[in-house]
Amino acid sequence: MLLTQVLESGNLMTTMKTLTTTLIIFCFTALAAVAQVDDPLSLAQTIFSRDGFPELESYITGEYNGHPNGTDLQANVTTSFLLLAQHERTAVVCITMSDSTGKEFDMYLHFKKEGGWKASAFRSLAMTGVVAEVHQQLKSMSKAEVDRTIATAGQDTLGVDMFRSQAEYEFRLGSLGLVLASDRELISHFKNNESQFESIKEAVLTQMQTMTIDEGRQHPLGETLKSDHQKIFISAITSGGYQFGSAINFLIGGMIDNSVGYLYVTDPADVPSMHPDGIIMLREIGNGWYLYKTT
Repeated sequence: MLLTQVLESGNLMTTMKTLTTTLIIFCFTALAAVAQVDDPLSLAQTIFSRDGFPELESYITGEYNGHPNGTDLQANVTTSFLLLAQHERTAVVCITMSDSTGKEFDMYLHFKKEGGWKASAFRSLAMTGVVAEVHQQLKSMSKAEVDRTIATAGQDTLGVDMFRSQAEYEFRLGSLGLVLASDRELISHFKNNESQFESIKEAVLTQMQTMTIDEGRQHPLGETLKSDHQKIFISAITSGGYQFGSAINFLIGGMIDNSVGYLYVTDPADVPSMHPDGIIMLREIGNGWYLYKTT
């Protein structure tokens, strides 16, 4: 009888140990699931998982209604993620989508911290349809058509000449192409032409020493260097303005407020902040240089 009681007691202890182990494993699994979405980068990856995210409603706020997400992606699209910035209350993650041809499209998911991190806005460079149409028109022109347009420049009484020289044609074609380019391609363009960017930047900094800069408004810079900066497809250089402050803006182009370009900042403390209604993307290149997009 005593032996039976001991055996039964042993079975009970084994059962209790098994239940305890199972409970511990369950708790760690639950905690791991929470940890997977406890930071902006992991949350972005979870939202754009093809498996779906049943708890999505608990992780969104503001204007972002949960779409697009991973279940909206076409079968041939792959994604990669990069944390652009994370501060105490805000963060931004770049989501690069690539199709089967290797073409890349960059989107930006903005986050707010409301108790925990929540996705609040989804952004990409807007109004690119018109840019793509004009770029294709220029790209498809034959050499004879380009020469004919240049030869007849100024004769159009409506004043809608597209370009007046071969250099202007190449500039427009190149700058429009960069507006449509991926972040990776834009950074590659900068690095391939870094010496030219640095040379122009130094000349602009020298010019700024003779000026009184009001950060509240834009100041045109480097106007005597126009032919130089157009060779690297920069349409204008300015300093100041409500978004960029003391940063030097090397504008590529865009439509209305939807623009793309590079910033140079002498003091890291003056780097502007991202916002879904302003600078939607700011990506550090190095040595004071940044890539930006606005809306």
